[in-house]
Amino acid sequence: MSRTGIDYFDDYILKDGFPEGSLILVAGEPGAGKTIFSATFIYNGAKKFGEKGIYISLAETKGEFYESMRQLGMDFEELENKGLFKFIDLVTVGKETIEKEIELLMEEIAKFQPKRIVIDSISVFAQILGTERTRIFLHTMLGRFIKAYNSTALLIAEKPMGAEKIGYGVEEFVVDGVVILRYESFGEVTRRVMEIPKMRRRSVEKPHYEYVITQNGIEFLAVPELKREEIEYTVEKITTGVDKLDRMLDGGVYRGSNVLLVGMTGTGKTTFSLHFAIANALQGRKAIYISFEEPMDQIIRAAKNYGMPIEEALKDNLKIFTWVPESRTPVYTFLKIKEIIEKLKPEVLVIDSLTSLRQHMEEKELAKMLRYLNLLTKVNRVTTYFTLNEETNFEVVPFTGASTMVDVIIGLKYQTRNGNIERKIAIVKSRASNHSRKIHRYEITNRGVEIYE
Repeated sequence: MSRTGIDYFDDYILKDGFPEGSLILVAGEPGAGKTIFSATFIYNGAKKFGEKGIYISLAETKGEFYESMRQLGMDFEELENKGLFKFIDLVTVGKETIEKEIELLMEEIAKFQPKRIVIDSISVFAQILGTERTRIFLHTMLGRFIKAYNSTALLIAEKPMGAEKIGYGVEEFVVDGVVILRYESFGEVTRRVMEIPKMRRRSVEKPHYEYVITQNGIEFLAVPELKREEIEYTVEKITTGVDKLDRMLDGGVYRGSNVLLVGMTGTGKTTFSLHFAIANALQGRKAIYISFEEPMDQIIRAAKNYGMPIEEALKDNLKIFTWVPESRTPVYTFLKIKEIIEKLKPEVLVIDSLTSLRQHMEEKELAKMLRYLNLLTKVNRVTTYFTLNEETNFEVVPFTGASTMVDVIIGLKYQTRNGNIERKIAIVKSRASNHSRKIHRYEITNRGVEIYE
């Protein structure tokens, strides 16, 4: 089996990688990552499995290829010096010399006997050689070699932007497998998706898989299968950081529960969240505050203005992260939060706010991400606050994708009376809790939140 060395691809997409003795078409639009994926296949084959590889390029020179791959952490020059890799430059080959070059190419392949071969790109190859002769080359020359030596060859094909046709329309009929790399757009968000419509001797479970290109090369943004039976439920409660709110919730919120704070701008959602994070940090719990709206210095300044000991909390147990979710996919955002949870292992988490995510994501995609977060935080027993900027009448929460998944909903609203702002709070929902059913008045003071009867 020809494993790519990309763990998720080998373990979850194609079990044990590509079948040996196969021709695989890797098709996609410019910039989709075809060269990076194929180069990773060659590089990992040599580096991790000691298998020889040849990269045949009609697209870029040896120097250009080596330099671009070095920036992704792949040193092909090192592999070449060890006798594990050869780069064959056919960039300047024309129609008048292509037949001779193919002869020399096949002699080099037979002599070197690589287990892995990449042709970049078969579209250019077919343009020079012609459709019928390209088909013959793939079947009779290259095809016979890979079958005889149980090698695997990846054929890169250009797929014009927006076109359904792959390359010249013939390559997909002479190969054993097809991998398509393409773009999907959701408003202003663009994501990269891999599809495998054809793969002999392999079954593919999902229709597509999302991936990104980072400084480490191709990385699949894979959401794990989390099951509710893995969740360990508890009767332990932790503080909201506001004494009166703890009493309204019959002693606080259950550890590992998800809490939604919903209200319009000015109702104090961030203030409630800061109370929660700082109070628990001071009680010795690791706390994470993730803001999609405000920079870190503004969050710290707000806490100080309300008399909260945020500097003390930041010394030991509280960490603040801020980033703008614009042009990031829901799965990317989920995995970034997942990485923070797995690395820092917090007991409490604030995500402020879902409104910022909604501005850059389709609601269906955001609801899916929240479902993943709901399971992830429960499995890790992380008590989580989400904030949502929406008007509420204490009966209906407009964003049902969030309201149906959380355990607690705290509604906040305000109204103007006699020239003054009057704020109201109510527990809209609290699972398995004898919570207050009353609407209470509250104020935002220089001591933070003050709730009254």
